[in-house]
Amino acid sequence: MHRPRTTLAAAILIFLSFLVATEAAQSVRVPPRLILVLSVDQMRYEYLTRFRQIFKGGFRKLLDQGAVFSNAFYRHANSETGPGHSVILSGRHASHSGIVANTWFDPFLKKAINVVDDPVHLPVGGPGRSASPANFIGFTVGDVLKQHSPKSKVVGVSLKDRSAILMAGPRGDAAFWFETEGGNFITSTYYMSEAPAWLVNWNRLRAADRYAGQKWTRLFDDDQFYEKNSGKDAIEGEWDRKDIVFPHLIRGNPPDSEFYDELRRTPWADDLTAQVALEALKAYELGRDDAPDILALGLSATDVIGHTYGADSQEAMDQLLRLDIVLNDLFKEIASRVGMDRTLVILTADHGSMPLVEVLQARGITAQRVPSKSLLSSVNQALAARFPGVEGLVAMYDPPNFYLNEGVILNKGLKRDEVEATVVTALMNSGVIEVAYTQSDMLKNPPPDGPFFKLFRNSFYQPRSPHVLASVKKHIYLDDRPGGTGHGTPHEYDRHVPIIFMGEGVKPGLYPELCGPEDIAPTLAKMLGFPYPCEEDSRLLLEMTR
Repeated sequence: MHRPRTTLAAAILIFLSFLVATEAAQSVRVPPRLILVLSVDQMRYEYLTRFRQIFKGGFRKLLDQGAVFSNAFYRHANSETGPGHSVILSGRHASHSGIVANTWFDPFLKKAINVVDDPVHLPVGGPGRSASPANFIGFTVGDVLKQHSPKSKVVGVSLKDRSAILMAGPRGDAAFWFETEGGNFITSTYYMSEAPAWLVNWNRLRAADRYAGQKWTRLFDDDQFYEKNSGKDAIEGEWDRKDIVFPHLIRGNPPDSEFYDELRRTPWADDLTAQVALEALKAYELGRDDAPDILALGLSATDVIGHTYGADSQEAMDQLLRLDIVLNDLFKEIASRVGMDRTLVILTADHGSMPLVEVLQARGITAQRVPSKSLLSSVNQALAARFPGVEGLVAMYDPPNFYLNEGVILNKGLKRDEVEATVVTALMNSGVIEVAYTQSDMLKNPPPDGPFFKLFRNSFYQPRSPHVLASVKKHIYLDDRPGGTGHGTPHEYDRHVPIIFMGEGVKPGLYPELCGPEDIAPTLAKMLGFPYPCEEDSRLLLEMTR
Protein backbone atom coordinates (compact mmCIF):
# COMPACT_ATOMS: atom_id res chain seq x y z
CA MET A 1 0.00 0.00 0.00
CA HIS A 2 2.88 2.40 0.72
CA ARG A 3 4.97 1.56 -2.32
CA PRO A 4 3.21 3.97 -4.72
CA ARG A 5 3.83 6.86 -2.28
CA THR A 6 7.48 5.84 -1.89
CA THR A 7 7.84 5.57 -5.65
CA LEU A 8 6.15 8.92 -6.14
CA ALA A 9 8.36 10.55 -3.51
CA ALA A 10 11.43 9.06 -5.13
CA ALA A 11 10.31 10.27 -8.55
CA ILE A 12 9.78 13.80 -7.21
CA LEU A 13 13.18 13.71 -5.57
CA ILE A 14 14.82 12.55 -8.80
CA PHE A 15 12.98 15.25 -10.79
CA LEU A 16 13.99 17.99 -8.36
CA SER A 17 17.58 16.75 -8.45
CA PHE A 18 17.43 16.90 -12.26
CA LEU A 19 16.19 20.50 -12.17
CA VAL A 20 18.92 21.51 -9.74
CA ALA A 21 21.54 19.76 -11.84
CA THR A 22 20.20 21.36 -15.02
CA GLU A 23 20.15 24.82 -13.44
CA ALA A 24 23.68 24.29 -12.14
CA ALA A 25 24.85 23.14 -15.56
CA GLN A 26 23.30 26.20 -17.17
CA SER A 27 24.89 28.51 -14.61
CA VAL A 28 28.37 27.16 -15.30
CA ARG A 29 27.99 26.92 -19.07
CA VAL A 30 31.31 27.85 -20.61
CA PRO A 31 31.00 31.28 -22.24
CA PRO A 32 32.45 31.91 -25.69
CA ARG A 33 36.05 33.02 -25.82
CA LEU A 34 35.37 35.14 -28.88
CA ILE A 35 32.32 37.05 -30.03
CA LEU A 36 32.73 37.78 -33.73
CA VAL A 37 30.32 40.53 -34.78
CA LEU A 38 29.98 40.91 -38.54
CA SER A 39 28.28 43.96 -40.00
CA VAL A 40 27.81 43.72 -43.78
CA ASP A 41 27.15 47.31 -44.80
CA GLN A 42 23.91 47.73 -46.82
CA MET A 43 23.07 44.02 -46.72
CA ARG A 44 19.40 43.57 -47.50
CA TYR A 45 17.77 40.56 -45.84
CA GLU A 46 16.50 39.30 -49.18
CA TYR A 47 20.08 38.62 -50.30
CA LEU A 48 20.04 35.61 -47.95
CA THR A 49 16.92 34.14 -49.53
CA ARG A 50 17.73 35.07 -53.13
CA PHE A 51 21.24 33.61 -53.09
CA ARG A 52 20.79 30.86 -50.50
CA GLN A 53 21.19 28.04 -53.01
CA ILE A 54 24.35 29.47 -54.56
CA PHE A 55 26.12 30.32 -51.31
CA LYS A 56 28.68 27.60 -50.58
CA GLY A 57 30.88 29.17 -47.89
CA GLY A 58 30.44 31.46 -44.91
CA PHE A 59 26.90 32.63 -45.65
CA ARG A 60 25.77 29.03 -46.19
CA LYS A 61 27.32 28.00 -42.88
CA LEU A 62 25.48 30.80 -41.11
CA LEU A 63 22.20 29.88 -42.79
CA ASP A 64 22.53 26.17 -42.03
CA GLN A 65 23.96 26.38 -38.52
CA GLY A 66 22.65 29.70 -37.24
CA ALA A 67 19.48 31.18 -35.79
CA VAL A 68 18.17 33.32 -38.65
CA PHE A 69 15.75 36.15 -37.82
CA SER A 70 13.77 36.86 -40.96
CA ASN A 71 11.81 39.90 -39.77
CA ALA A 72 14.47 42.18 -38.31
CA PHE A 73 13.82 45.87 -38.90
CA TYR A 74 15.61 48.89 -37.50
CA ARG A 75 13.31 50.90 -35.28
CA HIS A 76 14.62 54.29 -36.40
CA ALA A 77 13.90 56.50 -39.40
CA ASN A 78 17.40 57.64 -40.31
CA SER A 79 18.73 54.44 -41.89
CA GLU A 80 22.31 55.55 -42.42
CA THR A 81 25.70 53.98 -41.68
CA GLY A 82 26.49 55.94 -38.52
CA PRO A 83 23.16 55.41 -36.75
CA GLY A 84 23.06 51.74 -37.77
CA HIS A 85 26.52 50.90 -36.49
CA SER A 86 25.89 52.86 -33.28
CA VAL A 87 22.93 50.57 -32.53
CA ILE A 88 24.45 47.14 -33.21
CA LEU A 89 26.47 46.78 -30.01
CA SER A 90 24.77 49.43 -27.91
CA GLY A 91 21.08 48.69 -28.46
CA ARG A 92 20.53 52.43 -28.06
CA HIS A 93 18.39 54.68 -30.21
CA ALA A 94 19.82 57.98 -31.41
CA SER A 95 17.45 59.63 -28.93
CA HIS A 96 19.79 58.27 -26.24
CA SER A 97 23.15 57.91 -28.03
CA GLY A 98 23.07 61.18 -29.97
CA ILE A 99 24.08 59.49 -33.23
CA VAL A 100 21.37 61.03 -35.41
CA ALA A 101 23.08 60.79 -38.80
CA ASN A 102 26.40 60.44 -40.61
CA THR A 103 26.74 64.22 -40.35
CA TRP A 104 24.87 66.98 -38.56
CA PHE A 105 25.07 70.76 -38.27
CA ASP A 106 26.86 72.31 -35.29
CA PRO A 107 25.42 75.81 -34.69
CA PHE A 108 28.42 76.85 -32.58
CA LEU A 109 31.05 75.83 -35.12
CA LYS A 110 28.66 76.76 -37.94
CA LYS A 111 29.60 73.74 -40.01
CA ALA A 112 28.75 70.09 -40.64
CA ILE A 113 30.18 67.58 -38.16
CA ASN A 114 30.99 64.00 -39.09
CA VAL A 115 29.66 61.37 -36.72
CA VAL A 116 33.18 60.40 -35.53
CA ASP A 117 34.91 63.79 -35.85
CA ASP A 118 37.20 64.56 -32.93
CA PRO A 119 39.78 67.35 -33.47
CA VAL A 120 41.44 66.48 -30.14
CA HIS A 121 42.64 63.04 -31.24
CA LEU A 122 45.00 62.83 -34.21
CA PRO A 123 45.36 60.02 -36.76
CA VAL A 124 47.92 57.31 -36.00
CA GLY A 125 49.48 55.04 -38.61
CA GLY A 126 49.10 57.40 -41.56
CA PRO A 127 47.24 60.49 -42.74
CA GLY A 128 43.50 60.61 -42.27
CA ARG A 129 40.59 61.78 -40.16
CA SER A 130 40.96 62.84 -36.53
CA ALA A 131 38.37 60.47 -35.16
CA SER A 132 37.02 58.83 -32.01
CA PRO A 133 33.70 57.80 -30.40
CA ALA A 134 33.55 61.14 -28.53
CA ASN A 135 30.20 62.04 -30.12
CA PHE A 136 28.61 58.81 -28.91
CA ILE A 137 26.69 59.19 -25.64
CA GLY A 138 26.46 56.20 -23.32
CA PHE A 139 27.96 52.73 -23.53
CA THR A 140 28.00 49.51 -25.53
CA VAL A 141 27.75 45.87 -24.49
CA GLY A 142 31.51 45.71 -25.03
CA ASP A 143 32.02 48.52 -22.52
CA VAL A 144 29.94 46.69 -19.91
CA LEU A 145 31.68 43.40 -20.69
CA LYS A 146 35.04 45.00 -19.90
CA GLN A 147 33.66 46.21 -16.58
CA HIS A 148 32.47 42.70 -15.65
CA SER A 149 35.51 40.99 -17.11
CA PRO A 150 38.58 43.28 -16.92
CA LYS A 151 40.68 40.87 -18.99
CA SER A 152 38.25 41.01 -21.91
CA LYS A 153 39.25 42.99 -24.98
CA VAL A 154 37.14 44.76 -27.63
CA VAL A 155 38.53 45.62 -31.07
CA GLY A 156 36.80 47.10 -34.13
CA VAL A 157 38.05 46.86 -37.72
CA SER A 158 36.36 48.20 -40.84
CA LEU A 159 36.90 49.95 -44.12
CA LYS A 160 34.86 52.82 -42.66
CA ASP A 161 35.94 54.76 -39.58
CA ARG A 162 32.41 55.14 -38.23
CA SER A 163 31.80 51.41 -38.49
CA ALA A 164 34.95 50.38 -36.60
CA ILE A 165 34.72 53.15 -34.00
CA LEU A 166 31.03 52.95 -33.14
CA MET A 167 31.03 49.17 -32.79
CA ALA A 168 34.21 49.18 -30.68
CA GLY A 169 32.54 51.65 -28.31
CA PRO A 170 33.92 54.33 -25.97
CA ARG A 171 35.96 51.83 -23.93
CA GLY A 172 37.15 49.73 -26.86
CA ASP A 173 40.79 48.68 -26.81
CA ALA A 174 41.27 49.71 -30.43
CA ALA A 175 39.58 50.58 -33.71
CA PHE A 176 41.22 50.45 -37.15
CA TRP A 177 39.92 51.74 -40.48
CA PHE A 178 41.04 52.40 -44.05
CA GLU A 179 41.94 55.88 -45.25
CA THR A 180 41.94 56.78 -48.94
CA GLU A 181 44.48 59.50 -48.18
CA GLY A 182 47.54 57.26 -48.28
CA GLY A 183 45.90 53.86 -48.62
CA ASN A 184 46.64 52.77 -45.03
CA PHE A 185 44.66 51.26 -42.21
CA ILE A 186 44.98 53.69 -39.33
CA THR A 187 43.70 54.44 -35.82
CA SER A 188 43.85 57.56 -33.63
CA THR A 189 45.40 58.85 -30.44
CA TYR A 190 42.10 58.12 -28.67
CA TYR A 191 43.29 54.51 -28.58
CA MET A 192 47.10 54.71 -28.65
CA SER A 193 49.97 57.15 -28.98
CA GLU A 194 51.73 55.32 -31.81
CA ALA A 195 50.87 52.65 -34.35
CA PRO A 196 51.55 49.07 -33.18
CA ALA A 197 54.36 47.23 -34.94
CA TRP A 198 52.00 44.78 -36.63
CA LEU A 199 50.01 47.63 -38.23
CA VAL A 200 53.18 49.42 -39.35
CA ASN A 201 54.43 46.18 -40.94
CA TRP A 202 51.12 45.50 -42.64
CA ASN A 203 50.93 49.02 -44.10
CA ARG A 204 54.50 48.65 -45.40
CA LEU A 205 53.32 45.75 -47.55
CA ARG A 206 51.17 48.21 -49.56
CA ALA A 207 48.61 45.45 -50.00
CA ALA A 208 46.08 47.80 -51.59
CA ASP A 209 48.58 48.89 -54.25
CA ARG A 210 48.75 45.34 -55.62
CA TYR A 211 45.36 45.84 -57.26
CA ALA A 212 46.57 48.71 -59.45
CA GLY A 213 45.86 47.97 -63.09
CA GLN A 214 43.73 44.94 -62.25
CA LYS A 215 40.20 44.42 -63.49
CA TRP A 216 37.28 43.21 -61.44
CA THR A 217 35.92 40.26 -63.40
CA ARG A 218 33.06 37.96 -62.45
CA LEU A 219 33.93 35.08 -60.15
CA PHE A 220 32.38 32.58 -62.56
CA ASP A 221 32.64 32.82 -66.33
CA ASP A 222 29.02 31.90 -66.90
CA ASP A 223 26.64 34.53 -68.29
CA GLN A 224 23.55 32.36 -67.80
CA PHE A 225 24.40 31.71 -64.13
CA TYR A 226 24.49 35.45 -63.41
CA GLU A 227 21.44 36.29 -65.49
CA LYS A 228 19.43 33.53 -63.81
CA ASN A 229 20.29 34.63 -60.27
CA SER A 230 20.50 38.36 -60.83
CA GLY A 231 19.68 39.80 -64.23
CA LYS A 232 21.29 41.34 -67.25
CA ASP A 233 24.61 43.11 -66.95
CA ALA A 234 24.67 46.86 -67.57
CA ILE A 235 21.29 47.81 -66.11
CA GLU A 236 20.11 51.28 -67.05
CA GLY A 237 20.44 53.55 -64.04
CA GLU A 238 23.71 52.17 -62.71
CA TRP A 239 26.37 54.56 -61.43
CA ASP A 240 27.59 57.14 -63.98
CA ARG A 241 25.83 55.22 -66.80
CA LYS A 242 29.23 54.64 -68.40
CA ASP A 243 31.33 52.07 -66.54
CA ILE A 244 28.50 49.61 -65.99
CA VAL A 245 29.69 46.49 -67.83
CA PHE A 246 31.98 43.75 -66.50
CA PRO A 247 34.97 43.82 -66.26
CA HIS A 248 35.66 46.99 -64.25
CA LEU A 249 39.06 48.65 -64.16
CA ILE A 250 39.99 50.52 -60.99
CA ARG A 251 40.43 54.16 -61.89
CA GLY A 252 43.58 56.01 -60.86
CA ASN A 253 46.92 54.75 -59.64
CA PRO A 254 48.52 54.60 -56.20
CA PRO A 255 49.35 56.66 -54.27
CA ASP A 256 46.53 58.87 -55.56
CA SER A 257 43.43 59.06 -53.37
CA GLU A 258 41.28 58.40 -56.45
CA PHE A 259 42.72 54.88 -56.72
CA TYR A 260 42.08 54.03 -53.06
CA ASP A 261 38.59 55.49 -53.26
CA GLU A 262 37.80 53.40 -56.34
CA LEU A 263 39.23 50.29 -54.67
CA ARG A 264 36.39 50.55 -52.15
CA ARG A 265 34.03 49.88 -55.06
CA THR A 266 35.34 46.32 -55.49
CA PRO A 267 35.16 43.06 -53.50
CA TRP A 268 38.90 43.39 -52.78
CA ALA A 269 38.04 46.00 -50.16
CA ASP A 270 36.54 43.27 -47.97
CA ASP A 271 39.57 41.02 -48.56
CA LEU A 272 41.86 43.74 -47.22
CA THR A 273 39.61 44.45 -44.24
CA ALA A 274 39.43 40.77 -43.28
CA GLN A 275 43.22 40.49 -43.51
CA VAL A 276 43.68 43.39 -41.09
CA ALA A 277 41.04 41.93 -38.77
CA LEU A 278 42.96 38.65 -38.58
CA GLU A 279 46.17 40.54 -37.85
CA ALA A 280 44.38 42.34 -35.02
CA LEU A 281 42.98 39.02 -33.78
CA LYS A 282 46.53 37.68 -33.48
CA ALA A 283 48.09 40.85 -32.09
CA TYR A 284 45.51 41.28 -29.33
CA GLU A 285 45.33 37.51 -28.73
CA LEU A 286 41.56 37.63 -29.00
CA GLY A 287 39.90 34.40 -27.91
CA ARG A 288 43.09 32.97 -26.42
CA ASP A 289 41.89 32.78 -22.81
CA ASP A 290 38.57 32.28 -21.04
CA ALA A 291 37.80 36.00 -20.78
CA PRO A 292 35.34 36.70 -23.63
CA ASP A 293 36.67 39.10 -26.28
CA ILE A 294 34.78 40.96 -29.00
CA LEU A 295 36.05 41.41 -32.56
CA ALA A 296 33.66 43.71 -34.44
CA LEU A 297 34.27 43.54 -38.18
CA GLY A 298 32.62 45.97 -40.57
CA LEU A 299 32.58 44.76 -44.18
CA SER A 300 31.78 47.79 -46.31
CA ALA A 301 32.23 46.84 -49.98
CA THR A 302 28.61 45.69 -50.32
CA ASP A 303 27.52 49.24 -49.50
CA VAL A 304 29.73 51.02 -52.02
CA ILE A 305 28.91 48.47 -54.73
CA GLY A 306 25.21 48.61 -53.86
CA HIS A 307 25.14 52.41 -54.13
CA THR A 308 26.88 52.19 -57.50
CA TYR A 309 25.16 49.30 -59.25
CA GLY A 310 22.04 48.52 -57.22
CA ALA A 311 20.79 45.47 -55.34
CA ASP A 312 19.75 43.57 -58.47
CA SER A 313 22.99 43.99 -60.38
CA GLN A 314 25.45 41.30 -61.35
CA GLU A 315 28.04 43.35 -59.47
CA ALA A 316 26.08 43.03 -56.20
CA MET A 317 25.68 39.29 -56.78
CA ASP A 318 29.37 38.81 -57.54
CA GLN A 319 30.32 40.84 -54.47
CA LEU A 320 28.21 38.61 -52.21
CA LEU A 321 29.60 35.42 -53.78
CA ARG A 322 33.12 36.66 -53.11
CA LEU A 323 32.20 37.76 -49.59
CA ASP A 324 30.85 34.24 -49.06
CA ILE A 325 34.40 32.99 -49.68
CA VAL A 326 35.97 35.67 -47.47
CA LEU A 327 33.69 34.68 -44.57
CA ASN A 328 34.45 31.01 -45.08
CA ASP A 329 38.20 31.66 -44.94
CA LEU A 330 37.68 33.85 -41.87
CA PHE A 331 35.77 31.08 -40.10
CA LYS A 332 38.49 28.56 -40.93
CA GLU A 333 41.17 30.82 -39.48
CA ILE A 334 39.17 31.44 -36.33
CA ALA A 335 38.48 27.71 -36.02
CA SER A 336 42.23 27.01 -36.00
CA ARG A 337 43.10 29.86 -33.61
CA VAL A 338 40.14 29.94 -31.25
CA GLY A 339 37.80 27.08 -32.11
CA MET A 340 34.35 27.60 -33.54
CA ASP A 341 32.93 25.76 -30.52
CA ARG A 342 34.19 28.65 -28.37
CA THR A 343 33.14 31.37 -30.84
CA LEU A 344 29.78 33.11 -31.02
CA VAL A 345 29.14 34.68 -34.43
CA ILE A 346 26.62 37.48 -34.91
CA LEU A 347 25.87 38.80 -38.39
CA THR A 348 23.75 41.83 -39.21
CA ALA A 349 23.80 45.04 -41.28
CA ASP A 350 23.59 48.75 -40.61
CA HIS A 351 20.76 49.33 -43.10
CA GLY A 352 19.25 48.03 -46.34
CA SER A 353 18.68 49.93 -49.58
CA MET A 354 16.18 50.82 -52.26
CA PRO A 355 16.47 48.98 -55.59
CA LEU A 356 17.41 51.03 -58.64
CA VAL A 357 14.57 53.25 -59.81
CA GLU A 358 14.85 51.81 -63.33
CA VAL A 359 14.61 48.23 -62.03
CA LEU A 360 11.47 49.08 -60.08
CA GLN A 361 9.96 50.77 -63.12
CA ALA A 362 10.68 47.68 -65.24
CA ARG A 363 8.70 45.66 -62.69
CA GLY A 364 5.73 47.97 -63.06
CA ILE A 365 6.33 49.80 -59.78
CA THR A 366 5.95 53.57 -59.71
CA ALA A 367 9.38 54.99 -58.93
CA GLN A 368 11.32 58.08 -59.86
CA ARG A 369 14.58 59.97 -59.49
CA VAL A 370 14.25 63.47 -58.07
CA PRO A 371 17.16 65.95 -57.96
CA SER A 372 17.79 66.84 -54.32
CA LYS A 373 18.53 70.45 -55.29
CA SER A 374 14.91 70.82 -56.44
CA LEU A 375 13.67 70.54 -52.84
CA LEU A 376 16.17 73.13 -51.67
CA SER A 377 15.03 75.47 -54.44
CA SER A 378 11.37 75.01 -53.46
CA VAL A 379 12.08 75.73 -49.80
CA ASN A 380 14.22 78.79 -50.56
CA GLN A 381 11.48 80.21 -52.79
CA ALA A 382 8.85 79.65 -50.08
CA LEU A 383 11.03 81.30 -47.43
CA ALA A 384 11.76 84.27 -49.69
CA ALA A 385 8.04 84.77 -50.36
CA ARG A 386 7.05 84.45 -46.70
CA PHE A 387 9.96 86.47 -45.25
CA PRO A 388 10.99 88.94 -47.98
CA GLY A 389 14.47 90.40 -47.66
CA VAL A 390 15.61 87.81 -45.12
CA GLU A 391 18.52 85.73 -46.36
CA GLY A 392 20.42 82.79 -44.91
CA LEU A 393 17.53 81.12 -43.09
CA VAL A 394 18.76 77.65 -44.12
CA ALA A 395 21.94 76.78 -42.22
CA MET A 396 22.35 73.33 -43.79
CA TYR A 397 20.37 71.17 -46.16
CA ASP A 398 20.81 67.45 -45.51
CA PRO A 399 18.37 66.04 -48.07
CA PRO A 400 15.51 65.95 -47.32
CA ASN A 401 16.08 67.53 -43.88
CA PHE A 402 16.70 71.18 -43.00
CA TYR A 403 18.74 72.92 -40.31
CA LEU A 404 17.72 76.54 -39.76
CA ASN A 405 19.94 79.46 -38.90
CA GLU A 406 18.67 80.39 -35.45
CA GLY A 407 20.92 83.46 -35.35
CA VAL A 408 19.21 84.96 -38.40
CA ILE A 409 15.78 84.05 -37.01
CA LEU A 410 16.63 85.81 -33.73
CA ASN A 411 18.23 88.88 -35.31
CA LYS A 412 15.32 89.41 -37.69
CA GLY A 413 12.74 88.97 -34.94
CA LEU A 414 11.11 85.97 -36.59
CA LYS A 415 9.29 83.13 -34.88
CA ARG A 416 11.01 79.79 -35.38
CA ASP A 417 7.77 77.83 -35.53
CA GLU A 418 6.59 80.03 -38.41
CA VAL A 419 9.83 79.47 -40.31
CA GLU A 420 9.58 75.72 -39.69
CA ALA A 421 5.95 75.69 -40.82
CA THR A 422 6.92 77.45 -44.06
CA VAL A 423 9.56 74.79 -44.76
CA VAL A 424 7.10 71.98 -43.99
CA THR A 425 4.46 73.45 -46.31
CA ALA A 426 6.97 73.82 -49.14
CA LEU A 427 8.12 70.22 -48.70
CA MET A 428 4.59 68.80 -48.62
CA ASN A 429 3.61 70.83 -51.70
CA SER A 430 6.54 69.39 -53.65
CA GLY A 431 4.78 66.08 -54.24
CA VAL A 432 7.96 64.29 -53.22
CA ILE A 433 7.66 64.21 -49.42
CA GLU A 434 5.40 61.79 -47.54
CA VAL A 435 5.79 63.24 -44.03
CA ALA A 436 7.61 66.18 -42.48
CA TYR A 437 8.00 66.88 -38.78
CA THR A 438 9.47 69.75 -36.82
CA GLN A 439 11.45 69.62 -33.59
CA SER A 440 8.32 70.87 -31.83
CA ASP A 441 6.39 67.91 -33.25
CA MET A 442 9.02 65.51 -31.90
CA LEU A 443 8.50 66.87 -28.37
CA LYS A 444 4.72 66.42 -28.44
CA ASN A 445 2.53 63.35 -28.08
CA PRO A 446 2.44 61.12 -31.17
CA PRO A 447 -0.28 62.13 -33.66
CA PRO A 448 -2.95 59.44 -34.09
CA ASP A 449 -2.30 59.18 -37.83
CA GLY A 450 1.42 60.00 -37.92
CA PRO A 451 3.20 57.51 -40.16
CA PHE A 452 6.77 56.77 -39.08
CA PHE A 453 6.44 59.13 -36.08
CA LYS A 454 7.91 56.67 -33.59
CA LEU A 455 10.75 55.88 -35.99
CA PHE A 456 11.53 59.59 -36.28
CA ARG A 457 11.33 60.05 -32.53
CA ASN A 458 13.83 57.21 -32.02
CA SER A 459 16.13 59.08 -34.42
CA PHE A 460 15.64 62.41 -32.68
CA TYR A 461 18.17 64.05 -30.35
CA GLN A 462 17.33 67.74 -30.12
CA PRO A 463 20.86 69.26 -29.87
CA ARG A 464 21.87 67.57 -33.14
CA SER A 465 18.71 66.82 -35.10
CA PRO A 466 17.45 68.98 -37.97
CA HIS A 467 14.74 71.56 -37.31
CA VAL A 468 12.63 69.91 -40.02
CA LEU A 469 12.82 66.13 -40.48
CA ALA A 470 11.25 64.59 -43.57
CA SER A 471 10.85 61.39 -45.53
CA VAL A 472 10.46 61.02 -49.26
CA LYS A 473 7.60 58.96 -50.60
CA LYS A 474 8.16 55.26 -51.19
CA HIS A 475 10.38 54.42 -54.17
CA ILE A 476 11.53 58.00 -54.72
CA TYR A 477 15.30 58.38 -54.84
CA LEU A 478 16.45 61.88 -53.94
CA ASP A 479 19.92 62.58 -55.33
CA ASP A 480 21.70 64.79 -57.86
CA ARG A 481 23.79 62.04 -59.49
CA PRO A 482 22.67 60.47 -62.78
CA GLY A 483 22.56 56.91 -61.47
CA GLY A 484 22.92 54.61 -58.49
CA THR A 485 20.74 54.24 -55.43
CA GLY A 486 20.83 54.63 -51.67
CA HIS A 487 19.04 54.48 -48.33
CA GLY A 488 18.23 56.71 -45.37
CA THR A 489 14.43 56.55 -45.23
CA PRO A 490 12.03 54.88 -42.78
CA HIS A 491 10.66 52.65 -45.54
CA GLU A 492 10.98 48.92 -44.93
CA TYR A 493 13.43 48.32 -47.76
CA ASP A 494 15.92 50.57 -45.92
CA ARG A 495 15.29 49.03 -42.47
CA HIS A 496 15.00 45.29 -43.20
CA VAL A 497 18.32 43.59 -42.41
CA PRO A 498 19.55 40.11 -41.45
CA ILE A 499 20.25 39.03 -37.89
CA ILE A 500 21.97 35.68 -37.41
CA PHE A 501 23.42 34.16 -34.24
CA MET A 502 25.61 31.06 -34.59
CA GLY A 503 27.46 29.20 -31.86
CA GLU A 504 27.21 27.10 -28.73
CA GLY A 505 23.91 27.57 -26.94
CA VAL A 506 22.11 28.79 -30.08
CA LYS A 507 19.30 26.72 -31.62
CA PRO A 508 19.63 26.82 -35.42
CA GLY A 509 16.51 27.58 -37.40
CA LEU A 510 14.33 30.28 -38.89
CA TYR A 511 12.75 32.72 -36.45
CA PRO A 512 9.99 34.87 -37.99
CA GLU A 513 9.10 36.93 -34.90
CA LEU A 514 9.43 40.68 -35.33
CA CYS A 515 12.68 42.04 -33.92
CA GLY A 516 15.49 44.50 -34.69
CA PRO A 517 19.23 45.11 -34.35
CA GLU A 518 18.45 47.02 -31.13
CA ASP A 519 17.87 43.57 -29.60
CA ILE A 520 21.39 42.26 -30.30
CA ALA A 521 23.26 43.97 -27.44
CA PRO A 522 20.89 43.07 -24.57
CA THR A 523 20.57 39.51 -25.89
CA LEU A 524 24.34 39.14 -26.09
CA ALA A 525 24.70 40.48 -22.54
CA LYS A 526 22.12 37.95 -21.33
CA MET A 527 24.07 35.16 -22.99
CA LEU A 528 27.28 36.38 -21.35
CA GLY A 529 25.64 36.53 -17.94
CA PHE A 530 25.35 40.19 -17.02
CA PRO A 531 22.46 42.69 -17.05
CA TYR A 532 22.06 45.24 -19.81
CA PRO A 533 19.24 47.74 -20.41
CA CYS A 534 16.73 47.41 -23.24
CA GLU A 535 15.01 50.23 -25.07
CA GLU A 536 11.27 50.36 -24.35
CA ASP A 537 10.44 48.96 -27.78
CA SER A 538 13.24 46.36 -27.76
CA ARG A 539 13.28 42.74 -26.57
CA LEU A 540 15.52 39.76 -25.85
CA LEU A 541 15.91 37.14 -28.60
CA LEU A 542 15.57 34.28 -26.11
CA GLU A 543 13.62 32.01 -28.43
CA MET A 544 16.88 30.96 -30.08
CA THR A 545 18.78 30.13 -26.89
CA ARG A 546 19.05 26.59 -25.55
